[in-house]
Amino acid sequence: MATIKFCMVFFVTMSMMVSMSLAMPSLKVGYYQSTCPSAETIVRNAVIKAVSNNPGLAAGLIRMHFHDCFVRGCDASVLLDSTPGNPAERDSPVNNPSLRGFEVIFEAKAALEAQCPQTVSCADIIAFAARDSAYKVGGISYKVPSGRRDGRVSRENEPLDNLPPPTFNAQELEQRFAQKGLSLDEMVTLSGAHSIGRSHCSSFSKRLYNFSETNPQDPSMDLIFVRDLKTKCPQNAGNVDPTVPLDVLTPNRLDNKYYINLKNHHGLLTSDQSLLSSPSTVGIVRNNAREGEIWAYKFAAAMVKMGYVDVLTGSQGEIRKNCRVTMATTKFCLVFFVSMSMMVSMSLAMPSLKVGYYQSTCPSAETIVRNAVIKAVSSNPGLAAGLIRMHFHDCFVRGCDASVLLDSTPGNPAERDSPVNNPSLRGLEVIFEAKAALEAQCPQTVSCADIIAFAARDSAYKVGGISYKVPSGRRDGRVSRENEPIENLPPPTFNAQELEQRFARKGLSLDEMVTLSGAHSIGRSHCSSFSKRLYNFSETNPQDPSLDPIFSRDLKAKCPQNAGNVDPTVPLDVLTPNRLDNKYYINLKNHHGLLTSDQSLLSSPSTVGIVKNNAKHGETWAYKFAAAMVKMGYVDVLIGSQGEIRKDCRFVN
Repeated sequence: MATIKFCMVFFVTMSMMVSMSLAMPSLKVGYYQSTCPSAETIVRNAVIKAVSNNPGLAAGLIRMHFHDCFVRGCDASVLLDSTPGNPAERDSPVNNPSLRGFEVIFEAKAALEAQCPQTVSCADIIAFAARDSAYKVGGISYKVPSGRRDGRVSRENEPLDNLPPPTFNAQELEQRFAQKGLSLDEMVTLSGAHSIGRSHCSSFSKRLYNFSETNPQDPSMDLIFVRDLKTKCPQNAGNVDPTVPLDVLTPNRLDNKYYINLKNHHGLLTSDQSLLSSPSTVGIVRNNAREGEIWAYKFAAAMVKMGYVDVLTGSQGEIRKNCRVTMATTKFCLVFFVSMSMMVSMSLAMPSLKVGYYQSTCPSAETIVRNAVIKAVSSNPGLAAGLIRMHFHDCFVRGCDASVLLDSTPGNPAERDSPVNNPSLRGLEVIFEAKAALEAQCPQTVSCADIIAFAARDSAYKVGGISYKVPSGRRDGRVSRENEPIENLPPPTFNAQELEQRFARKGLSLDEMVTLSGAHSIGRSHCSSFSKRLYNFSETNPQDPSLDPIFSRDLKAKCPQNAGNVDPTVPLDVLTPNRLDNKYYINLKNHHGLLTSDQSLLSSPSTVGIVKNNAKHGETWAYKFAAAMVKMGYVDVLIGSQGEIRKDCRFVN
């Protein structure tokens, strides 16, 4: 009968593995056969070497697979390092300092990257390592369907929300495992992993000393077992938290002795011993205690099934180069380097503009401008958008020469009076105030063009935390014409291709165009700039079909069709209207782009990828934005003896 039961379980478990592979073809056994044939061998060698030296690592690697899969799915999020402002799973008290085996995964990944760069996911390495550990210390062998992708998110609070604590009873364990699609039998079977490994005394000391008011000691524990535990886990141990084996019979052997321990009331944790006391699980415990080989096959099948929990496949996630950091972080560092290099190279290529240009002639120049900006934007956050927009409107018309600041004169209407700028351009008073303060301290030294560039940078920092150094030394232009903004600045009705062409005329790339468009994360727009999208888009569609219907309905309430001479304004970014961030791109993905020129970036094949990347990677976008602002600040600048240094930004000398 035992042989018949064994064969039946063997057939069922093997069928389960096959059916799961068929049901989820994106995971398959031998996934790396053509792309990295030695992948599993490389991982196995790393595991065997490590576990041979330290058998306790086998328990750590199996536990790591469990802790990974139960939090965000089997996506290697458990491996990610914490970053400033984002503590990761590894630093959760559930994992730190008890989770072990990271160095084995990292060593295997390094060897794989040397042989098959960016091919084998960290999530698959964890799954392979758990299987190889089970074989090394338990002789349990099974094939691992692979093809998982690595996740990009890891949060410190999530292990506590997803992993069952050692105080759970059988019913609570059943519910937690069911949330991950695992059955009652699979829960009890996987608990057998506690046949290896160790536990801190703090995880079960309540059972020894203060179980309840009537029983200081858990009555379900064997008395001799308790006595032994108390010698290893004294009540007043201070800051010391010793560890003891989870299985006293075969502590370094993955086998069914765990269940024999439970029958003998030697279960260390509440979550272990409760499996014997619960009517729903006691039968499974006794069967597993009796039939070691059958348990081993069930354990293999349950490990395979657990390896499917919420996996990322296909184009989801990524294949990390380094298991400790996402590719976004890697790209962020690369973009940072490229951005900084770009700034340095531009300064070297154009020595007449340089960071710290006024260091000897007006040392407090940038501080004076910064103080004026911070004061103004603190009182009115909307001015930040105006000052950044002013820099753009200045540089795109005759270059960054402060021609946008000049007053009209009889017979010569200036840029400021163009309908593109009047009445929407804001922040002029901030520039004029800063110039007056500079003239009082350093007469006719600091150009109005440089003040605009400094003010744009200080605004970006004030409302977005985006900091960058501004090469300076620009000179002020003497010409300003009302008709030129319309000829040079892209209107809100442009599509992505037209935007690309207009920015290219100024020497700015497609990526820089999309990146600078992110300035529309702040500021407001007059309804007249987009009302055609709401009411008379085309003969067949009175409303632009690329607009989200709910968003359109809200806009119509703020921008009624027959508003007379009133032209209301609405925020360009409804998510964070006063924060310069990448939410603009998230708006576009949600079809909440206000202007045609915005929303077209999502619909154009040439720009949609940039939009999606900027939406995903806020820090990377911020560095690209800084670099693009610096580059834009070089457009057709006047230097040396060209132009002049105005005494008053509103008038030529």
